[in-house]
Amino acid sequence: MRERFRHELKDLNKDTIRLGDFVAHTVQQVTVALAEADFEIAASVIKADETIDSLYLDIETRGYEMLAVQQPVAKDLRLILAVLRVIQDLERSGDLAKNIAVIVRSDAEIIKLKSIAEIIGRLGILAKGMLSTAMKSFEKRDLTLAATLDTKDNKIDDLYRQLIKELFHLDKESSLELAVNMALTGRYFERIADHAVNIAIWVNYLGTGNLPG
Repeated sequence: MRERFRHELKDLNKDTIRLGDFVAHTVQQVTVALAEADFEIAASVIKADETIDSLYLDIETRGYEMLAVQQPVAKDLRLILAVLRVIQDLERSGDLAKNIAVIVRSDAEIIKLKSIAEIIGRLGILAKGMLSTAMKSFEKRDLTLAATLDTKDNKIDDLYRQLIKELFHLDKESSLELAVNMALTGRYFERIADHAVNIAIWVNYLGTGNLPG
């Protein structure tokens, strides 16, 4: 029985990493779709959300079953609890990537204002990088790497504030809908970065046992 539990725990960890890699790739793809106004890539991102949801539900179900049946303690318990939190952040990041893809498909004009499009593109690149870093820290149990996410998040916040300032200076010919879509897109990338920070917090919990305050 114990050997089976160890195997299930190993698979749970592995599948969480797999989900993280898939979500990070999805964020990368939607950044490309945004930069190139590529409807096909945007459509693939929307479709990918179904896979993310399916993987999330599978991992979540297995995690709760392991808690109920095996009643794990110490490091095993911490891992399962951390996994259940991490996959929530990953699933929500997938939802945010899908939201951006929906905007790409509905508003191709979003890339025409170059200065603003460049800021949004940088937000996308940084958000994807943070998500990948967070999942690498989870995979390696690297608390030092996880700790770098706060500084990276500050850069995202600064860029988002810069985006909002730029939007306030749009000329009157620019539509309100376009400005709103740009603001939302920037906000979605900023939220993905926040989820990456959350993942790093649970990595720290894995290593130290200290619950987030």
